Amino acid sequence: MRSRLRLFVPLLVTLGLGALLWLGLGNNPYSQDEATLGRTLPVWQSDNLLDGSPIQTASLKGEPFVLNVWASWCVNCRAEHPRLTELAGTVPLYGLNYRDKGDAARAWLIQAGNPYRAVLADPDGKLALELGVYGTPETYLFAADGALLARHTGELTNEIWQRQFAPLLDKARTDAQMKAATTAPAIAPSIAISARETQP
Repeated sequence: MRSRLRLFVPLLVTLGLGALLWLGLGNNPYSQDEATLGRTLPVWQSDNLLDGSPIQTASLKGEPFVLNVWASWCVNCRAEHPRLTELAGTVPLYGLNYRDKGDAARAWLIQAGNPYRAVLADPDGKLALELGVYGTPETYLFAADGALLARHTGELTNEIWQRQFAPLLDKARTDAQMKAATTAPAIAPSIAISARETQP
């Protein structure tokens, strides 16, 4: 009887470990997304996939924006593409082309339409690694100063956008406007003084 029970011990241990692994993977995307909030956009220089010109991440800042990680070989990226096309008219949208062939990526954008203002080419995945990308697609919302406000791993749907991103985008825009309004009066007097000094 005891010998039979011993036969089931490895099976029970395996099932237990499998259950723990399943639970861990199930919770993982959410914890990963939340763990990176508050980080700032890394300083990069890359080539713009669209025209080959150099592009730096500093040029993306100035107003709240979205960075979408995608690849032409990614099935879910293709599925979310219509949603990105809709978003492009409401928020500055940039792409990070992850471990892709440039010709294939450009061909896909020609076929499906290009929603991006610019696309950072990342053929070896180094930029994505520094950003903390786990896979494609991934979508990031940054404040005007480059602080990470929201992140979603997986296909971006309208429901996810409205629940996770839209409220934070509205607040980020309000904060940016208030900051601009408080700094504007400090500049105005110097302009007025310069004008008086140039008068005869």
